[in-house]
Amino acid sequence: MIRNAKDLSPDQISLLEGLLGRAIAESEQISIQSVPPSSVPDWLQSSWESATQLGLDQLSMEEIDAEIAAARQTRNERRQPSGQ
Repeated sequence: MIRNAKDLSPDQISLLEGLLGRAIAESEQISIQSVPPSSVPDWLQSSWESATQLGLDQLSMEEIDAEIAAARQTRNERRQPSGQ
């Protein structure tokens, strides 16, 4: 289904901009594809459920970026030989 951005609700626009990581122009056309639950792999469905239970689906982009940065820092620290 293709929708015009101007026909979307403010909440839908905000959600899409968050997912895309950029602003959506009012004249932009958005292609929306729905995925039936039965076609979602079990591991992905389990991951979504786990994220929801932990409240991770409520994190802002800034919080997600901070978590990624912290994980990268920890990984980099583990890679450095001891004594450096």
